[in-house]
Amino acid sequence: MRASNVTFLPVLLSTHDQVQDDRYVLDEYLDDIAVAYSVGPPYGERLVTWADLEREELSQQSLRHAALQNLDGMLAGVRVYGQPPTLMLDFNGFESSLLLVAEFWDKLSESVPGDLVVGVPARDVMIITGSQSPPGLAKALRAVDRVFFAKGPNLLMRDLLVWRTGRWHVY
Repeated sequence: MRASNVTFLPVLLSTHDQVQDDRYVLDEYLDDIAVAYSVGPPYGERLVTWADLEREELSQQSLRHAALQNLDGMLAGVRVYGQPPTLMLDFNGFESSLLLVAEFWDKLSESVPGDLVVGVPARDVMIITGSQSPPGLAKALRAVDRVFFAKGPNLLMRDLLVWRTGRWHVY
């Protein structure tokens, strides 16, 4: 893991995910969502284990810091697209990881009517709207339902989230 081309990326997991077990370094995040750490690139194929931390003499706090720093450094690759009342994000399959970057949401919140609301049904899907947009909220809920109906990989949550006071809350 100490190879110079290895970095870490925080990835979100459902606590109901079969991949989630005691071997992996996980931080509690929001309700049924935890933050895991992927070794990469490529990211998403291998999660950091407690044995990895011990072998490399790396603390959980150091891992968290390195992963968040790497995520911040990748923000230039984020693409926002779509038309109001809903927008979508493209971040190479790790759209949900962006929930961890407060500055990103503070800036984007100016683009929607009311409070920023997101649907994050899977690791690679994020729908954005505003709390004062009934059509946007309806469209976001339909999109979340479609993803869960399709039973795709890396499912996260059916609830929408709202950005208030610098953090995410269940809407």
